[in-house]
Amino acid sequence: MLFIISVLTFVTAMMLFYPIMGYLIGKQSSIVRLKKYISIEENRETRKKTKQKEYKAGLSLIARGVKGAKFLDGYKKKVQLELQRAHVLLKPEEFITVCIILMLVLGTFFFVFFGSSSMAIIFALIGGIIGWFIPVIYLKLKIRKRIKHLNDQLNDAIVLISNSLKAGYSFFQAVDIVSKEMTGPMAEEFALLQKEVNFGTSTENALENLVNRVSSDDLELVVTAVLIQRQVGGNLAEVLDNISNTIRERISIKGEVRTVTAQGRMSGLIISLLPVGLVLILFLINKQHISVLFTDPLGLAILGFSVFMELMGIYFISKIVKIEV
Repeated sequence: MLFIISVLTFVTAMMLFYPIMGYLIGKQSSIVRLKKYISIEENRETRKKTKQKEYKAGLSLIARGVKGAKFLDGYKKKVQLELQRAHVLLKPEEFITVCIILMLVLGTFFFVFFGSSSMAIIFALIGGIIGWFIPVIYLKLKIRKRIKHLNDQLNDAIVLISNSLKAGYSFFQAVDIVSKEMTGPMAEEFALLQKEVNFGTSTENALENLVNRVSSDDLELVVTAVLIQRQVGGNLAEVLDNISNTIRERISIKGEVRTVTAQGRMSGLIISLLPVGLVLILFLINKQHISVLFTDPLGLAILGFSVFMELMGIYFISKIVKIEV
């Protein structure tokens, strides 16, 4: 009986003091946890900045040698324009350095992986080529995605400029409104256009730089209309309204074309990936059986002819399904 009374007394005391102690301990632990979290985040940010500095230092060390290579000047100018179009904040020599590093890494990996084969050097060259073109393909895809996003925003930007001109604003005041009111690549490009003009670049050169950076037919049409209006005069707002209607109809037609050619594009994708997939599957199932294609002269001839015919098929399918609007 005494034991039961002692247990009930203990449980009652715990039930009375637990909320108070829990509140005090919880309050203290939340503050402690918050401080720990802040210190962890600070340490994480510090480590992240340190790693970024080390990465940039290593990348800059290699890029310095690329920068001194005079025979790459033409290619570096082309890469710089592509980086501007993709809005990638890298220098041309840094991008080329990334390509070189990936080329060496994949080339070495392929050489080690196929080291037992007599064609290891050829596989290493193939791996190096793949490593070089991975950043290039990524850059092309990023440019395509950005231009598509910009073309989707262009109609809204034209309407905004036209309405601003009708309200009595000048063209560059309307450009400033677009850079502030819109988001994404359109706001970035128009803000850069405004900045170039503010730094003393002539209006014609700034607009031409915009067209060269973006490489959009619709935007080039708008810039051409603005340049003609500045030379001969006219109602720019009305011209922009007509261009807006044209672009809207073109976007509608492009959507219909993509819908009609979807089956052809999917067929081309399957046909182009199917041989590669079959080779990989056969290589995993029976490496000795498929290696004849890469070691025997007749197998190499058959493989080369197959690759040539595959590329021809991809080329003709792309020409069939690609319709310019």
